[in-house]
Amino acid sequence: MTPSEYDRDQDSSLPRQFGFWTATLVTVASMVGVGILTTSGYIIRSTESPSTLMLLWIIGGVVSLAGALTFAELATLLPHAGGDYVFVRRAYGDGVGFMYGWATLLLGFAGPTAVIAHALVVYGLLPLRASWIADGGTWPEWITPTVASIVIIVLTLVHCRGQRSSSWMQNATTLLKVTLLSTFVVAGLFAGHGDWQHFSRGRPLADQSVPVAVSSLVYVFYGYSGWNASAYIAGEVQNTSKTLPRAILAGCGLVTLLYLIINVVYVYAIGPIGLGDADMQQVEAIAETAARALFGPVISEPLSVLIGLTILASVSAYVLTGSRICYAMACDNLFPAYARQISTAHQTPVAAVLTMGFAAVTLLWGSYLIAGAADAFASLLNFTTVGLVLLTSLAVSSVFVHRRRAERSDGYSMPWYPLPPIFFLLSTGVLMSFAFLQSPGPTLWGTLAVLSGGPVYWILRR
Repeated sequence: MTPSEYDRDQDSSLPRQFGFWTATLVTVASMVGVGILTTSGYIIRSTESPSTLMLLWIIGGVVSLAGALTFAELATLLPHAGGDYVFVRRAYGDGVGFMYGWATLLLGFAGPTAVIAHALVVYGLLPLRASWIADGGTWPEWITPTVASIVIIVLTLVHCRGQRSSSWMQNATTLLKVTLLSTFVVAGLFAGHGDWQHFSRGRPLADQSVPVAVSSLVYVFYGYSGWNASAYIAGEVQNTSKTLPRAILAGCGLVTLLYLIINVVYVYAIGPIGLGDADMQQVEAIAETAARALFGPVISEPLSVLIGLTILASVSAYVLTGSRICYAMACDNLFPAYARQISTAHQTPVAAVLTMGFAAVTLLWGSYLIAGAADAFASLLNFTTVGLVLLTSLAVSSVFVHRRRAERSDGYSMPWYPLPPIFFLLSTGVLMSFAFLQSPGPTLWGTLAVLSGGPVYWILRR
């Protein structure tokens, strides 16, 4: 099957039922998740500077916007389920396309889904765990991965029931997330017991260590990951050339604004040096730590449960969008044929959705058994972020190939070309250089994970 035949066949298989709001909310839900609820704690602890914290999140938003401008053009040019996998395959061929899809399935979706589900349970069960330990008990380690697995399985089954169920679930969980985070922000700023003097304390921006600041962008990039999510369902979006660019840009802009406001609340609550003597759980659960400082334990514990519920939208979004990678690769005969089967009852790639859910649950238990509950989140976070940076850089670079081939979209062309993709690639190149110097282990393993698709492709094509 030629690429054009594949594109036409794939377009005719999945009906276009997702509108602007669903595409936008998929982007928002994929971005706003564990990142903003955990990574700011690492940044505050390492930089001890409110100005550096805010600057890093602004830089991350600008870099994400540059990538989003590029992806908007690519997605309208190739509006097919599978997103950037399709961009890379069409630009660089089946071999590179398979490596990209393979690594994206593992590093971009299955791994983060496992991490997010784990964090959801940690936040949601935090009051129960605290009460259990206060009574002298020992928290059973099997509870967290078991409940997280149940969450993934339930959401997988919901997305198996078709686009209408997927759309309803995605919109509902995302609106819940935005509402709860907005309530946290408003209540924290106007009713919480914080201190605006926190912003004048800590290390000045001029005295900040450049390697420490740049390496902290790893956490920021993880927080912004997901800005390309709606491109994965491009083949199911109505009026793609107009709807998808607006959805990607709107989602990216909304999330950047939300992130900056949430970080203001964090600094207002705990200050730049408030995490200096904190244990790792307090650093990772920065939202709960801030809520405890603002409102006390009576409010922070139930709020922790609500924060856990906000993460539900991200698990849902990753299961939905990640399954389209399996489907797109199967349509290219680069993945077992079962993954391209469409349910006649629900008009959705059920086998691909189930594969995504199975992969996430497998990685969840694998990371838990190998690294242990305490280190599972941190190890997967560093490992996946490096891979995500490499993958998105490769996808963004494909725009130069498509432009050279005169494959232009009639509906949308990015403004200021070629500045957005060049700026994105230069930024990620600097990040990867500092990441390798500061954390060579995770950087190397993330790179090897991306390259591991090569041997798998060779085996499958024999």
